[in-house]
Amino acid sequence: MKRHCFAASIALALSVGLANAGPIGLVDDFSGTLASYTATRILKANAAAPNSVSQWEIDGGSLRVNTSTFGGIEQYALTRTDVTLGVGEELLADNLGGNVGSQDIGLYVGAGHPTPDVRANYINIYVRNNGQIFSRGFDGPELSLGGGATPASLASLFIKRTATDTFELGYYDNGGVRSIVSTRTISGGNAAGIGNAVGFYADVRAAGLRGNLDNLRIIPEPAAGLLALAMTGVAMLRRRR
Repeated sequence: MKRHCFAASIALALSVGLANAGPIGLVDDFSGTLASYTATRILKANAAAPNSVSQWEIDGGSLRVNTSTFGGIEQYALTRTDVTLGVGEELLADNLGGNVGSQDIGLYVGAGHPTPDVRANYINIYVRNNGQIFSRGFDGPELSLGGGATPASLASLFIKRTATDTFELGYYDNGGVRSIVSTRTISGGNAAGIGNAVGFYADVRAAGLRGNLDNLRIIPEPAAGLLALAMTGVAMLRRRR
């Protein structure tokens, strides 16, 4: 179990702040297993290339991708369907830094577990190993690439559902400042089912470790800003330790 007095203080404060926010909050602090998730390769860029050997794993109470053998560019989703992202709710995960041996890692929101080697009906926000933040996805055709800025500090990534077919994607910095990278509108009725799966995305382009992410949570307004700021403090303390 992860235990320290700072986290306990934060939890006590949030128990008051979230009292009227609904039965939503921390989904996973990665102190257990990944049994609630389904891991899926959603892209093999070169069908003739050898398969990469990659797996999602928990390391010291946070999530990372471990690629022991690199065969070619591949993309992955790690999704769960026991929680959903509704209108007015925000999905967040803390970025703890480190492990930059591969390309991208971030958040994924989709329409159920993806079909293997198929990219369809999802959106994502992710941090590249050089610190840049990007967003992409599919609503039939592939959505245009958004973002590209390199923030001075990065505490957490978020995807907020502002309407049935509209999402804000971005990040919080270490001071709790919220920045939107992209606003995505899912067109042509393709929003049906999106939000029924939440989790993580990775783009692997080399052997090595990518991550870590921690404290996956879904927060309704007006609690989103409060919890994001509080968990930023937890993440900063973990970095110092």
